[in-house]
Amino acid sequence: MGKVIFIFIFLLQSMASESNSLQKCLVCHKNSAPPFAMVYRRYLMLYSSKSEIKKRMVDFLIAPSRNKSSMPEGMKIRFYPENHPIYSYDEVNKSVDEVINREDIIKKITF
Repeated sequence: MGKVIFIFIFLLQSMASESNSLQKCLVCHKNSAPPFAMVYRRYLMLYSSKSEIKKRMVDFLIAPSRNKSSMPEGMKIRFYPENHPIYSYDEVNKSVDEVINREDIIKKITF
C-alpha cells in the first residue's frame, strides 16, 4: 500500500511541475488563445526543425509583435499578438521546451 501511495504522489508532483512552468501560458491558452497544439502545428508547418521552432517561439515570446508572429493574418487579428505578455528569457525557454516536448508529433504516432 505504501508503494502505491508513493507512486501516486510522485505522479502528481511530476504533473504539477509541468503545469507550473506553463501556468502563465495556460491562463490564456485554455480560454481565449489558440491551443498549444494548434500553435505548434503552425510552427511545424513553417519551420522544419525543433531548434528553428524553438528559436522562433522564444523570439516572439521575448518581445511579442504582429511582425514576429508566425500565425496566419486572421489569427493575428483575432488574438492580438502585440498584447501578449512579456516573460523572462528563462521562463520562456523552459515553457517552449515543455510545449515542444508535449506537442511533439513523433511521440503521438502509434505503430
